[in-house]
Amino acid sequence: MLLYHGTSEEAARLALQHGLIPRDELGGESHWDDCPSSERHIYLTSAYAGYFARHATLQSLAHQRWAIIEIDTDLLPDLDALAPDEDFLEQATRSQELPEEWGVNGASMEDRTEWFRESLGDFAHLWEDSISALGNCAHEGVIPPEAITRVSFIDPEANPSMTLMASDPMITLMNYRLCGDKYRALIGWFMGDEVDAAAFSFGVFPVIPPDSLLALPPELRQQAQWQQEAAERTRAALANRAGVEVLNV
Repeated sequence: MLLYHGTSEEAARLALQHGLIPRDELGGESHWDDCPSSERHIYLTSAYAGYFARHATLQSLAHQRWAIIEIDTDLLPDLDALAPDEDFLEQATRSQELPEEWGVNGASMEDRTEWFRESLGDFAHLWEDSISALGNCAHEGVIPPEAITRVSFIDPEANPSMTLMASDPMITLMNYRLCGDKYRALIGWFMGDEVDAAAFSFGVFPVIPPDSLLALPPELRQQAQWQQEAAERTRAALANRAGVEVLNV
């Protein structure tokens, strides 16, 4: 399985030499003040790497390009190091009565998330469910450089139309169910792959010949024209790869 890690260019170039190293070994701070990530884990995603790359560069004093690192899980030395994302566990169990000894029934979202974050190893068998339902998972410990297959460097100022799409997702089970195709296609585009514009519109970018368009009732014709125009804008954005540099490792 190919998964992705969003970070800064500086961190990505170090990862190519030394691997991705968790914060408990680097001494770094979490990008999320209200709900910090696990210090022992590297977070991987099938969907939101651009968003995480954006946050990784926001705290930099100097302008840095985004970086998206592609990881092939078949090249990891230990698949047992993979675990679900704590947000998946918290969201997926909200309507469940959990074992009393866990001490999380009736707790706040923040406290539940913290408990799951500290207990990720106990739920390691659910990492693929976490990817399927939320698009994210975690890896405990260092990810070696041998597991890295591609890196994309992205200048957000050189291609704002595409980087804007990655900047504000809602990372929830429902949003991933509705918009997962779009965010997975977006990562593919950042990695230099050819993607279908329909993935950015819930699959509703039909190509309507002019004669068929004129045959539609006026109210439907206007809607179809808007769809056609939106499709043209999306295809134009996808054709513009300014600011994107893909490195095959």
